[in-house]
Amino acid sequence: MERVGVVLDFFNFQNAVSKSGAELNYEKFLEYLGSLEEGRKLVDAYAYFNLNYTTENTERLLIEDIEKSGFLIKKKINYSKEEEEYNFYQTEMIIDILKFVSELKIDILVFGSKDSIFYPLLKTLRDKGVRVELISVENFENERLKGISQGVISINEFIEENTEEINNINNLENEEVL
Repeated sequence: MERVGVVLDFFNFQNAVSKSGAELNYEKFLEYLGSLEEGRKLVDAYAYFNLNYTTENTERLLIEDIEKSGFLIKKKINYSKEEEEYNFYQTEMIIDILKFVSELKIDILVFGSKDSIFYPLLKTLRDKGVRVELISVENFENERLKGISQGVISINEFIEENTEEINNINNLENEEVL
């Protein structure tokens, strides 16, 4: 049984999902990622949030929803708009992922971000024998990360099915109100 870990650079990933015009049920999304093939077991999933002190409270409900979906939340609150703060966030994320993969003995890392800064991380994991798979959403791929990964999981079909299901639920709710 291969042990799978999922990591999302949340706002980076959510931005791509939103640009595709979709809504994502993150609970079903995790189920989907954990059941792609037989012989895979979802061990844990992390969603990383880079927040600034002025938006921390406005994102609280979103973060709670993602946590209820099965993700462990990791957040970094920036107290300035300096680029250095964002670099600290990415560095902390890289260190966390290395620990996470090592401590939980992850065989497959499913990764959702398109920032090139993660290239050395993904290369290091691959060199250590961890299979690296990228989550792909339309117009969300980074060719450099794609080149180092050993698999790309396109979730466009999942998003279409999920969006259709959400629309059907919304239509039923609107009919009930009328």
